[in-house]
Amino acid sequence: MISGSKPGKPTSFLPDIAGLYGFLTFALLVIFDSGKALVDGDTLWHIAAGRHMLAEHSILTHDIFSHTVFGKPWTAHEWLSEIIMAWLHQHTGITGTVIFFFLIAALSFWLLFRIVSDLAGDWIAIFSVSVALTFSMTHMLARPHVFSWLFGVVTLYALHKRGRWYWLLPLITIFWANLHGGFILGLALQGLVLGGEVLEHIFSGYPFDLSALLRRLRRPAAFFVLSILAAAINPFGFRLYLFPFQVTSGIFSTGIVEWLSPDFQEQWLFKLFLLLMLLFMSLRRMPTTWTDRLFVLFFFNAALTHQRYIGMTAVFLCPYFARMLSCLPWPTKRFHMARTEAEPIPTSSVSGPVITIVLATTLILFAGFSGSRTKNVLETFLPLPSESHPVKAVEYLNRTRPPGRMFNKYSWGGYLIYAMDPPQKVFIDGRADMYGEEIFGDYQKIASLDKEAEELLDRYQIDWILFPTDSALVRFLKATQDWQETYSDGAASILVRRAER
Repeated sequence: MISGSKPGKPTSFLPDIAGLYGFLTFALLVIFDSGKALVDGDTLWHIAAGRHMLAEHSILTHDIFSHTVFGKPWTAHEWLSEIIMAWLHQHTGITGTVIFFFLIAALSFWLLFRIVSDLAGDWIAIFSVSVALTFSMTHMLARPHVFSWLFGVVTLYALHKRGRWYWLLPLITIFWANLHGGFILGLALQGLVLGGEVLEHIFSGYPFDLSALLRRLRRPAAFFVLSILAAAINPFGFRLYLFPFQVTSGIFSTGIVEWLSPDFQEQWLFKLFLLLMLLFMSLRRMPTTWTDRLFVLFFFNAALTHQRYIGMTAVFLCPYFARMLSCLPWPTKRFHMARTEAEPIPTSSVSGPVITIVLATTLILFAGFSGSRTKNVLETFLPLPSESHPVKAVEYLNRTRPPGRMFNKYSWGGYLIYAMDPPQKVFIDGRADMYGEEIFGDYQKIASLDKEAEELLDRYQIDWILFPTDSALVRFLKATQDWQETYSDGAASILVRRAER
């Protein structure tokens, strides 16, 4: 589709504003990320899980990475993402994997810009989408949830366009359900739109007409049901619907940082965003539908419950936020300009994402050339942050490793699974849903030096510990006669039990 050009004019390859925005988003992520996309260890155990599945040609159905729940059934609900990540890592390294996720994120915000621009114009789209991008940066990680950004915005686009675009909903749900548990979001978006239509009909002020309502909802409701059925096309069937409820129990919500409620003393900018949204909604001039109200309630609740949903909230409320901004009484000023007969510059709506994909593919291919200068340059922009992972300690352990069972920091588990050669079974890692409340609770007791800490170390038959040097656990155990520090680099320490149990 070419905008701004007339029939008969030559095709333009100059990207439109949405395409330029997506391209700049990708470029800025690559240039200024500085390894932030890899601060979370979950990226790394995803890659390790994918490597195993590629090697065995089968989907993981049980734990193979820990000594605490070894052999326990595990729902690898992100199996397709993990295989993609492992394949990229095998051929392009960790750098190529990160660039791939930046591409997915950039395409997500390109499409979001298209939606918002249709509703409120380019200038408001630039501001409102940039607000959404800013809030999303805290969760801009090379992890499978980025697929949910893209598929979620695609769902939003299909619901915005309606008509034949509804056919896209069950089709993308099939892939989405195998890539990330966020496929529930796609069903929620469809459900919110349906609920909004029902409430709009009920509170329209006209006599209630059930037959008219059913005719209105017949098509979107049919595709909603098809999407629910499509989500079951995965190795785990309808059991996959249970997964989101396994990671929202109280102990995980209070013990894992991204599942905590937001601290508005630190995240005051998001608090301001919420307050502005509420203020705008209270203005009589704002055309707020019941679908808008349901979206606000749903996403406000998500963001106030778990801070990991702050970026998602800003993204999916972005169209409504932009419409609010477009209704404000902005001051106007007329500029007297000389009349010109010049035609507007034709632009392309597809060249922007195409150029972005070509650039990303080029960088990924360069990242795969081992020993190339380009690869080294890319790694300076996208390094594996040593301050977030025990890089030096693992280098030491790969040369000299104590025998027996290990106790490790929760957030280091993913890196240990990924980097230790030969592999070492961990105590715990980012798969909190698989470990369960009991083991996660025991981990917290040991890490926080609960009165049961030493008893738990004995119960789990822990022979050595890898934990932050400045932690209370390391300082306490070093002061006892039972543990000896055999390694420390200032960031991580290794303690080995002195006496036999």
